[in-house]
Amino acid sequence: MLNILKYYAFIFFLVFLTSISFSQDVLHFPVHIDTVIIVGNEHTKTHVILREIPYHFPDTLSEKAVLQIKNRIQNLFLFNRVEVEIRQLEQKNILLIFLTESWHVFPVPLLFINEHDWNKLSYGVQLTHYNFRGRNEKLKIGGWWGYNPAFFANYFNPWIGQNVRLILGIGISKRKIENKIFPIKEDRLIWDVTLGRKFSLNFETQFNFALQKIKLPSDYQSYTISKNGTDFVPVLTWQLKWDKRDLYEYPKNGFLIVHNFRKFGFTTHQPDFWRFEFDNRLYLPIFQELSLGCRELLVVNEGKMPIYQRVFLGFEERIRGYFYEVFPDPSLHQTYTSTNISLSSLELRFPILPIRYFSFKDGPVIPSLYRDLKFGISAGIFMDSGIVWQHQREVTLKNFYTGYGIGLHIHLPYVQLLRIEMAINDHHQTQMIVDAAASF
Repeated sequence: MLNILKYYAFIFFLVFLTSISFSQDVLHFPVHIDTVIIVGNEHTKTHVILREIPYHFPDTLSEKAVLQIKNRIQNLFLFNRVEVEIRQLEQKNILLIFLTESWHVFPVPLLFINEHDWNKLSYGVQLTHYNFRGRNEKLKIGGWWGYNPAFFANYFNPWIGQNVRLILGIGISKRKIENKIFPIKEDRLIWDVTLGRKFSLNFETQFNFALQKIKLPSDYQSYTISKNGTDFVPVLTWQLKWDKRDLYEYPKNGFLIVHNFRKFGFTTHQPDFWRFEFDNRLYLPIFQELSLGCRELLVVNEGKMPIYQRVFLGFEERIRGYFYEVFPDPSLHQTYTSTNISLSSLELRFPILPIRYFSFKDGPVIPSLYRDLKFGISAGIFMDSGIVWQHQREVTLKNFYTGYGIGLHIHLPYVQLLRIEMAINDHHQTQMIVDAAASF
């Protein structure tokens, strides 16, 4: 305890000196930085923060590089607020990083919507450690009721070994899933393990193996591959991921490329098909805070899929303007046995009220929950266009569904983003959309 008090006394003294005796010269970029000092990481290990900084000091930083450092630390989702300053002491330039650490472990009530539908509410509780051992490891156990009830336990470590940079995840879950075609529930028990490696701060690859035990009600057992109502479905996934977004929760610069190659089943008594998923996103600053986001999602399937593995536009992925419609029509499940989907999106984003931070003094129970809470308002003008097909001849302009619109994006603490949008489709039908998180 005495050593901790000495440490904070030193930090306080250092910051105090910066306010009275550091050089007050205006900084001119690029600027030479001799060292970095981090303040406020009471639980998070210092090396977890330093490894996100793609520079080794002493080094020379541009203004863009300083913003990059701030954004990379914010993207850890371990801190309510991250502030970066450059101060001078005894002819040395110091990069000061001030952190407001989020509370990291607590039983938390769950309340969320599924598939962008407010009528599909789930509620429950989970015991979560978002920063296990102070190393950005995630440890969760809990469950929910309501739509698609589930119980789960999982562990994920995004970085093992300072230089080796391995990725490890393990989990088990028990779920009741609403079938997309019939009014039945699928009983799913899933075990999975993930192994991967970060080759750089922006590129990683992962291999995931999942074993699913899927059971359908007796009246629908003929739709299983085994014909006895229960299928064991092994799934092997290879993922490639390049991520250079500035801020994950609301990106306006950079790109995200995620490619998944999945193999379902390996024997005649299991589903036997491939699924290729390509999710490409690009964010282009246009002028000051004005930014254009572009996305192209392509899902291609090779082989006949059982009814519990079908893909649609209208659940997890939706076309604004046709937000409450499903493509292909689930009643056509005998015709569309291997659907492919494509979804293209454009969104112009700009701020209305820049993000501000506020705090409540002497908050009850856990005071850190009430520190540096964000609030801001942005807006977006968007276009979505999508198509589903089984045969190549179906890919024609007349089969695309397109919507346009405008919306408000409200930045909130713990929610990331609340979107309120008005959309109109190519049949001049309008709809109001209320959804959570950025559209992409």
